[in-house]
Amino acid sequence: MLGVIADDVTGASDVALALRESGLRTLLYFGVPRPDVEAPGGHDAVVVALKSRMAPAALAVEESLAALRRLRGHGARQVYFKFCSTFDSTADGNIGPVLDALADALDAPTVLLTPSSPQHGRTQYEGQLFVNGVPLAESPMRHHPVTPMTDSSLPRLLGAQTRQTVELLRWDTVRTGTGAVRAAVADAARREVRYLLADALTADDLRVLGRVAAEAPLAAGAAGLAGGLAHALACGAREADEDDDPLDSWPAAVLCGSCSARTLEQLDVLRSLGRPVHRLDPVAEPDPAALAGRALDWYDALSAGSPGRAPVFHSSVPPAQLRAIQRALGADRAAAVLEEATGRIAAGLVARGVRRVIAAGGETSGAVVAALDVSGGWIGRAAAPGVPWIRPTSGPPLALLLKSGNFGGPDFLATASAPPPPHSPGPHAPHRGARR
Repeated sequence: MLGVIADDVTGASDVALALRESGLRTLLYFGVPRPDVEAPGGHDAVVVALKSRMAPAALAVEESLAALRRLRGHGARQVYFKFCSTFDSTADGNIGPVLDALADALDAPTVLLTPSSPQHGRTQYEGQLFVNGVPLAESPMRHHPVTPMTDSSLPRLLGAQTRQTVELLRWDTVRTGTGAVRAAVADAARREVRYLLADALTADDLRVLGRVAAEAPLAAGAAGLAGGLAHALACGAREADEDDDPLDSWPAAVLCGSCSARTLEQLDVLRSLGRPVHRLDPVAEPDPAALAGRALDWYDALSAGSPGRAPVFHSSVPPAQLRAIQRALGADRAAAVLEEATGRIAAGLVARGVRRVIAAGGETSGAVVAALDVSGGWIGRAAAPGVPWIRPTSGPPLALLLKSGNFGGPDFLATASAPPPPHSPGPHAPHRGARR
């Protein structure tokens, strides 16, 4: 079995979908499952979603090692550490410190890694990370409000986070094939090089790297290399099950906390379609319970006057407005208020019969999962590249869509939350997709 440790919730969904689409039946846990949690049978991979990307480095290491122990106890023979395809975490690292801890625990001599994920527009060439063909430091990530990325050099970025040796595996070696990559990894191990950052431009490159990574106790990167690794493990022998749940017939709601340019664009599309939109303003109401209560009162009035319209709740604002909120409340307090309020709203919506919950943003997704007490779920069909529908393993019929802020096209949120057609089955209609 393959065990995956992901440093945030939306990244975990992304990598879990890559495994599923490569042929591995995949189970996702939100947080390290308790020792008394029995995993349902019939899976090939388990993904543990942490919230460690923005945590203090020591805490990120502690949580990652706890996830490793649980996965190994569960039967994982190989481990993959999933980090963001834009290589962002904190100024003090988290990617480097977590890699060091996992590599030491697994006695991994040389770790093959790359953030390349071509289907998301991320590629690595000559050690430089590109976002849709633009160097990372020249992409919109340079203006990210929390983790601005002002350097495109991956060896330099990782080298600043670890005392271990970091080297580059160039594309001319990768394109030569599996034998050349295997020889390069063996040579790096002889020279005690701990990390080998691999260039990759295409899915074929990632399959080559995946075949070599499948021979090692630890590999790391974004969803792209995970898909290549899963392809090697599955050997293309099994197609992933299709999700035939009647999701489109279930009442939906959208919860947005990401302030990325793409999420703001997706919100504009929803407004242009006339969707009912309610903004969560933590400055006007800093009490999360009251903030959520007002939002749910708005929803109740909306449902009474216009049933069936998928509503939108958001705290997503442009950068200047976000900075003003953070000055007024402090960044940590503003985030805490909005996360608690968003979780309360999600729980209230489900109690009122909403069965499709679409969350935009990593912290927003984590708050929704925690509030709904979802410990794990099966990975279903993709709503967009890197964004699968997730069916919880217990509780009422429910479909979650947990989106990274930058993922999906402009109309993604509108399409995912399209209102049910007239006379469609209700949220408790039988669903054949409740497999296992």
